[in-house]
Amino acid sequence: MRRKPKKSLDAAEMMQRWARHWLRSCRDMPKRALRLIDDAQAEPEQQVHAFRRLMKAWRSLLKLAPDSLADEAGMVRTEIRALRRDFGAARDAVVLARTLEDALGKSLFERLPKPQREAGSPAVPSDLRQRLEAARIKLGRLSVEMARWSVAGEGGAFLLKGFERSCRKTRRRLHRDPLRMSLKRLHASRTAIVDLGYQLQFFRPAEAGEFALRGKLAERLRSQLGAVVDLDLAQRHLITLMRAGLRAKAEHRRAEHKKAGHKKAEHRIARRIVKRRGKAARLARRLLDERPKTLRIRLGEMMAIREPRRVKLS
Repeated sequence: MRRKPKKSLDAAEMMQRWARHWLRSCRDMPKRALRLIDDAQAEPEQQVHAFRRLMKAWRSLLKLAPDSLADEAGMVRTEIRALRRDFGAARDAVVLARTLEDALGKSLFERLPKPQREAGSPAVPSDLRQRLEAARIKLGRLSVEMARWSVAGEGGAFLLKGFERSCRKTRRRLHRDPLRMSLKRLHASRTAIVDLGYQLQFFRPAEAGEFALRGKLAERLRSQLGAVVDLDLAQRHLITLMRAGLRAKAEHRRAEHKKAGHKKAEHRIARRIVKRRGKAARLARRLLDERPKTLRIRLGEMMAIREPRRVKLS
């Protein structure tokens, strides 16, 4: 028996499917986070890292929200920001140790004093469990809130509007050369790049080759900017150690030896920062070589003819 050909969807219906797909994806985020928290086999360090990345992906999707859900999406983004900050200190301590060892080498790294229990130190297991339990309660509440959201009557144009807004924001943040950008501005640029990168992943089923390439460029740029931020954290830690060493009451020769080691480490990290900033500058020029409006039009044409499908944002 001959099968009937599959009925093709018109552009309007296809865009409505994209709108519903966006809502399903947003609702799935707290459920994924809860599964991550409940994973008893996961290492705490990996668990925290994966959780924070998932919160960033969720935030990036919410920035595509239609005007009818703008207030609700803004509220959830505020909650997400608080969730990420709850695990920020633990994550920063891991990043600091890893960045220092990678930049300085094992022998020089082991000569440095290790940070004690303070703002940047890892949470103890009991403290981490308490934070995860608090996150579980908040995620459950947010999941219930989002179950009431609706995109009835939305045609999917809001997704293109949000994507163009992200492109414009990224261009504005990276208007200055990353080689000369202040750390505060560079950090804001990284946030914009993270949002744009996750949005490109979300639109991947509709993407042509050039959009897939832009997604890879955004991920590489995010990595370079993230490395600069991490290296700056390590550099500030070394400066703190040097100041503490100069104040310490120790034998003069030993103090001078420690100071020389810190200086060597600081110079090595400074060179890496310059190198990473240079790579970021080149990637930014390639990623932002077209006007946001042009990219939005092309993406809209592809979304109108291609079915959305689930993509794991991570």
